[in-house]
Amino acid sequence: MAGGRGAPGRGRDEPPESYPQRQEHELQALEAIYGADFQDLRPDARKSVNEPPEINLVLYPQGLTGEEVYVQVDLRVKCPPTYPDVVPEIELKNAKGLSNESVHLLKSHLEKVAKKHCGEVRYIQLEL
Repeated sequence: MAGGRGAPGRGRDEPPESYPQRQEHELQALEAIYGADFQDLRPDARKSVNEPPEINLVLYPQGLTGEEVYVQVDLRVKCPPTYPDVVPEIELKNAKGLSNESVHLLKSHLEKVAKKHCGEVRYIQLEL
């Protein structure tokens, strides 16, 4: 999903979505994609909140189903109020089966991708 302030498919007479609206739509999509591996870290996340997103995603190697997983990492993302027009803070925690060098390289890659796509709402497939 990609789009600027006025996301594609919106009528010309409709006002652009606000930052909280865009953030909420992105959170809903991420929760649908990641299910139990998605966690909203904001206080009172179940209520309608206007705080910028702060989330945790548990990431595993792509394509594993029903097998014992030996590699995983938590991706924590803290968004500023004007996200997606400003790059979020990215942190990798609780890495299992990954060297410190691999974690550092993954974080560096994620930061580059975030900067490259600043201003867009998009979902990037991550491979460990």
